[in-house]
Amino acid sequence: MQKWVGKRPTMGQKNLVAKYKRLLQKEESVTLTSQEKVLKIIEVECDKKSSRELKGVLGLTTQAIFFVSKHERMRYEYSQISDIDVRNDEKEKNNLRLSLKIGRSKRRFDDIKKNDDSQEFIEILEYMISNQSKEILTTVTHDFDYFLHAEKLAVLQNQNVHITSFLLERDNLSFTKNGERLLREKHKNAALVAEGFFQEDKQKKGNFIVLESQVVYLYEFDNKERKARLLYKWDFIYFSGAMVDRFAIKTVVNVPETGNRLVIYLFGKEFVSILNDANILLKQKKRKWYQKILGFRSGIWWKRSIASLVYLLLLLLIFSTIFGEETKESNSAESSDKTSVSNTEQKVEQKEKESNHEDNGQQNNKSKQEEKAEKQAEEKRKQEEEAKQAEKERLAEEKRKQEEEVRLAEEKRKQEEEAKQAEKERLAEEKRKQEEKVRLAEEKRKQEEEAQQAEAQEQQTNVYYKNCTAARQAGAAPIHIGEPGYGKHLDRDGDGIGCDR
Repeated sequence: MQKWVGKRPTMGQKNLVAKYKRLLQKEESVTLTSQEKVLKIIEVECDKKSSRELKGVLGLTTQAIFFVSKHERMRYEYSQISDIDVRNDEKEKNNLRLSLKIGRSKRRFDDIKKNDDSQEFIEILEYMISNQSKEILTTVTHDFDYFLHAEKLAVLQNQNVHITSFLLERDNLSFTKNGERLLREKHKNAALVAEGFFQEDKQKKGNFIVLESQVVYLYEFDNKERKARLLYKWDFIYFSGAMVDRFAIKTVVNVPETGNRLVIYLFGKEFVSILNDANILLKQKKRKWYQKILGFRSGIWWKRSIASLVYLLLLLLIFSTIFGEETKESNSAESSDKTSVSNTEQKVEQKEKESNHEDNGQQNNKSKQEEKAEKQAEEKRKQEEEAKQAEKERLAEEKRKQEEEVRLAEEKRKQEEEAKQAEKERLAEEKRKQEEKVRLAEEKRKQEEEAQQAEAQEQQTNVYYKNCTAARQAGAAPIHIGEPGYGKHLDRDGDGIGCDR
């Protein structure tokens, strides 16, 4: 039923699918189209105020909202819904009430449990009504094998894909799983992805190690920023002849002739095996038998002392448990032998009375001890529950702070992007204005030149000499044909030159 609740459903979603399994299977074959994807489902009660109360499933898909129960089935396209109203239930504070306005009629759904699943349902419904053509990613449609890291979120944002708040919270599994999923995406053919670090000059660098194509990569993963940065890259041959030192939860690979160390957590055996398969020879550090015991491996005196005290206390506890039981058994055997050695009926009766009295006393003492033990157990249980509750609240507060930090960082990034975009637009506008100013100045210059030329031509066409005497006085003689002032009355011989004689 992964189609209905996704790869990582909540406990409530699992119970919902188990409860309405047959209804959902029928709905899948009857109503849903082949290209339609389920976005979220919740349990509701339809028409609570009417004479019939229909308990069933309210679901959202990429095309419509539907309700299915044993006796009725409804389906509405998002375009049919003109308004929605979500309120707290007046009688049940932990429940919600959803009303849909469809044309002139209304549909109301009650008994919606107020939790993360219902909040995501409302968020999806509000988004799909106003953004029917856009894509949305929910806890049902998301593949949790892939981590929503920073680069992935940026790509989805550029594609206008909406991501629900609950999905971002649900997708943040842990430091280890988040880092491994991100690096598995970067290195799809990786033979190993493990936590570890590289110690160089007594400085620890990186926190994830990846083996792919006979290359060892060292990454630094920032879970808060959801980013991984490559620090080092070595060929397998770099570790040839390295000394391997294995501990309980880590393996240390001492790089020859450098003093540097590569530390791998949990998967050290796999790391060595991969290098051996690639014909990279590694040396195994041998230890004496007592150096293999936890606490004696490092050879540090205070660790040995603490380990010795712990082992001694464990031995004493085991001995006291064994010999304490043997003492109780011997005491009970002696008491039974004494009661069996009686010769007279009077002594037997007396002993029976005494034994009855002792039994009653022992029972009273036993009941008091049991009550005391029960009280202590109850107090211990309450303390454990309070501690668990406090730890749960602390983790929730840390989670809230992390989410707030992520939100603030995202807002800051958006503001910076908006500022950059605004600055870019401002510079573009200034550039456009400058170009327009230059263009206008060039046009004005051309217009002035054309006016001057026109004026000169007009002046030239208006020059006239009455006779050669006037032309000579003006200093224009002789005047060739085409020059200002030339006329046939000045060129009587017709050779094209006026006033030449």
